[in-house]
Amino acid sequence: MDNAIFLKAQMLQEDIDACSGVLPRKDAGSRPSVDFFDQLITDKALRKTVEKLYRDGHHARAVEEAYKFIDNLVKRTAKQSETNLTGSKLMTAVFSGNAPILKINAGESTSERDEQIGYMQIFSGCMTGIRNPRAHECDWEDSEQRALQLLVWANHLVERIHLSEKA
Repeated sequence: MDNAIFLKAQMLQEDIDACSGVLPRKDAGSRPSVDFFDQLITDKALRKTVEKLYRDGHHARAVEEAYKFIDNLVKRTAKQSETNLTGSKLMTAVFSGNAPILKINAGESTSERDEQIGYMQIFSGCMTGIRNPRAHECDWEDSEQRALQLLVWANHLVERIHLSEKA
């Protein structure tokens, strides 16, 4: 009887974790767990780029590839393929608050201009703070949960690129 109560408690905890976005524990038993990757990484091209790496446990590499994907997507979308710009400098040039090549919004109000500048800083910061450490450090590690968080953020940024308009 104690085993049945324990199993029910474990199943209840898994349901609570699933609703709160907590990754399932590796020892969660035979009950199928929620696949957060499939639910949260919705951009097909991004998913194709990172899914095998992520599922094979190469979490830092999956994150690195996601942010390299963003760099290349911005370059293509902004038609900057002929330039040598990449990374933070590319993001600053493309999402500039003064003369953006890719506009996040219409830029008509102070709040919209602030959003443009904020996303410029976010994109730039992601190249410096997320992509670069993984690209330049051979022993950089990410836990499964941290990698998923960063991949979800990358998915959001990819969506913002797709929704942006070329100026």
